[in-house]
Amino acid sequence: ATALGADYIEQDIVLTKDNIPIIMHDPEIDTTTNVATLFPDRARENGRYYS
Repeated sequence: ATALGADYIEQDIVLTKDNIPIIMHDPEIDTTTNVATLFPDRARENGRYYS
């Protein structure tokens, strides 16, 4: 990023359910996992899935 001229790097640190910090831009895990297939009843009213 520095070589490309970036002024800073945004790191989105979120906590997992067991309080482990991870770097993940999107707080909804349905975009990067198969949680919707494994746990189809975990959908919230807005259609997203709990992480």
